[in-house]
Amino acid sequence: MRNLQDLSIDNELESTVKKLIPLSLVAGVTLAAVMPFAAVSQDNPFAIKGPAYPPELPVVFGGVPDIYDVAERLDHLRHFYTGKAARFRLAGALSSQETAIGIRADQQDEWRAYTAAMLALVPDAGTVRALAGAPDEDPAGPEAFGRIEALADVLSVYGEKGAALKTAVENLRAVLTEEQLEASRFPRLTLR
Repeated sequence: MRNLQDLSIDNELESTVKKLIPLSLVAGVTLAAVMPFAAVSQDNPFAIKGPAYPPELPVVFGGVPDIYDVAERLDHLRHFYTGKAARFRLAGALSSQETAIGIRADQQDEWRAYTAAMLALVPDAGTVRALAGAPDEDPAGPEAFGRIEALADVLSVYGEKGAALKTAVENLRAVLTEEQLEASRFPRLTLR
């Protein structure tokens, strides 16, 4: 008699566990979906505190940018721009592209030349300050045509960097397989 009772308890327990499996799956999926939002909402005491606004281009309403917003963002660039964040973002994208394309060991030299040429295009702080003006520069601006001369200097350097990138792309194309070339196509971005 005792064995029959134990058997019925085991069946009830098994039935209960089977009923809880879908519930735990739903709870797990819900938790996995909510966790990123919970992490974002937390204050991270170790996060680097930057300025209150990002250094991207100003928002344009009605086709005309607010001149004060542009001046404020230029001032932000003069004081805080280093180029490090842009280089890290670009390096991360290039690393993802390397994995997606499937760069092999025998293609590493050409790939590294390509990534170095891409990273060289990110302007450094000196270039930005030459174009936007240094923080301690006279508000009236440099001498006559000084900013245009700085722009010409930057463009001549970027012309050389552009030629180096074009050579690196041509060399990389020569060593990639057809499948890798197809995988490296970047779709046209659209607003629709």
